[in-house]
Amino acid sequence: MFHTEEESIVTMINHIAQNNVSAGSESEVADIVENHITKFWSRRMKKILAEQLANGTEEFEPAAKLAAERLSAKMSASA
Repeated sequence: MFHTEEESIVTMINHIAQNNVSAGSESEVADIVENHITKFWSRRMKKILAEQLANGTEEFEPAAKLAAERLSAKMSASA
């Protein structure tokens, strides 16, 4: 199955959230996801993530969506 780059970004953030679900609450998992993306994702990947969140075209895990919202807000504040 072929995915667009945008779909792959959303799949990746969802996998990060799913792999850390045992960390605790949704907010705690979102903290881990946000930290991971901040450390390891390129600026371009973060931009695509913010665009996908704004477009609402992809399905996000709840903790992944919370992390994406936090990151998007930080990106907007620093722009």
